[in-house]
Amino acid sequence: MQRAMLFLAVLMGACAKNVPPPEPAATASSAPSPESRPEPETPKFEHIYMMPVEQALAEATRLLAQNGWVLKPLEDPKYLLTEWRAAQIGTQSWGWQSDGDFTRYLVAGELLAARKSIVRIFRMKRVSFSNDAEIKALAGGVLGSDSMRMEFFEQSFRRMGAPTDLAQRERDTAPWVELDGAIQGTRDLKLEQDLLLRLETRPSLEALTGTLRLTRDDTFARDPSFYLKRWRQEVQEPCDRKVAGFQPLLQPGLTVLIGEQLGTRESPAAVGDLACEAAKAGHGVTLVLSLPDKEQKRLDAYLKSPGRPGDQDALLHGDFWRKLQQDGRGSRAMMDLIDRARALNAAGHSVAVVAMDTDMSGGKARDAHMAQVVLKHRAARPQDVLLLLAGNVHTRLGDADWDDDFVPLSKHLHERFPNLKVLEVGYAQGRRWGCDVETSGDMICDLMGITPLPELAIPPEAPVALRMLPKLHDEGFHGFLDVGTLSVSLPAIALRGHEPPAPSLMSDAADETAPATPPAPAMRSSPP
Repeated sequence: MQRAMLFLAVLMGACAKNVPPPEPAATASSAPSPESRPEPETPKFEHIYMMPVEQALAEATRLLAQNGWVLKPLEDPKYLLTEWRAAQIGTQSWGWQSDGDFTRYLVAGELLAARKSIVRIFRMKRVSFSNDAEIKALAGGVLGSDSMRMEFFEQSFRRMGAPTDLAQRERDTAPWVELDGAIQGTRDLKLEQDLLLRLETRPSLEALTGTLRLTRDDTFARDPSFYLKRWRQEVQEPCDRKVAGFQPLLQPGLTVLIGEQLGTRESPAAVGDLACEAAKAGHGVTLVLSLPDKEQKRLDAYLKSPGRPGDQDALLHGDFWRKLQQDGRGSRAMMDLIDRARALNAAGHSVAVVAMDTDMSGGKARDAHMAQVVLKHRAARPQDVLLLLAGNVHTRLGDADWDDDFVPLSKHLHERFPNLKVLEVGYAQGRRWGCDVETSGDMICDLMGITPLPELAIPPEAPVALRMLPKLHDEGFHGFLDVGTLSVSLPAIALRGHEPPAPSLMSDAADETAPATPPAPAMRSSPP
């Protein structure tokens, strides 16, 4: 009963605050320290995670443990509750913490749908008061001093043998400290922001078809509404949008690597704008994409075709587009980027599209293979403006923090072309299509949230633009290609049964928000 009342007091006294607005990234880079980030603002809506609630809570558990908090066992798996921990501001006696501030955390997960959840983190605080009568009794040798001395020595020996990870648990609090009384509870926006960064700045997982089982039957499925109609237009590629900041870089032989977050509309569209601008300026263009090189023949045939529906079907008939695990590289936006290159060729420009990837090798062997393909095509067209679009793990010049032996594609190319430019996509918080590993160990490919790290964050209304830095960033890039708010680009094609359910097809930022309100009364009836 006491625990139930405690839970009610926290929830009813909590502010209706929420996770911060777009700020932190979805890259392989590490998040900045909490001290270096600005104070989170109170947002207007709850942030909805595009994942099962148990997966979000599993990451919250790791976050609390890494910050030294010890969880208490609870029957309801949708809640996490830590032990009380004393702030080092009270008095200490014989190694025990006496009066002062005590803090614990309550994490409440709410399931909205199979892959939609909300996680709220409450910081609970109370002030303890010590009763020095027992201290005096022990020190003065009265009122049961023998038993208290025995208890003191027993506790001392227990504490000396306790493992370090149990430090500052409840038993470290002096036995005469009263922990009853009112509790103050508030949403901890900083900790929620840390959780947001952990869950939505994961590297994009890439599934190689050489390791997958493919189905070769009549289950070839394509959304009838997704057929590009550019081929019908009199001017197929007008190149209306200019990319501010790109003109000073344009020159024959320019090499630009763009590191993206897979499965979005905006990144391929912005690269298409760069290709348009270079082609309109009279340059030949080599557009390098992270597609398996076995798709090159289909690419070449499509670039010479009128781009009619039958031509599109022929391009998308390869294994790469038909695999179950669609990781974002085979998105509709990528298909549209290829079609823009075809349209530019139809208008008399010279644009080559190169499939540089492999579907067999992984790790550094894969990046070495991609580099060889790029160098081969670069040698064939040395004066072209070369634009390479890939996941930013492959494009950054910095060292990989997960593998000392990994040599990214960018470093291989930098040895031959020291003047190449590496751009990181700048964006505002949104959604993408990607793959991740769930708590069960299974790979899932679906809609996912994506949040930028501070150095990548831009306002949602920011125009497409290129911003160069005065020097190479520590993570290994020279500037940013700002693309705006990220939105989902669905797979161009998939095996039947893998298509997203109908409601997901139209999911964008508008329907992925919920009012920032306190937990529902139904939650309050289930105390820890």
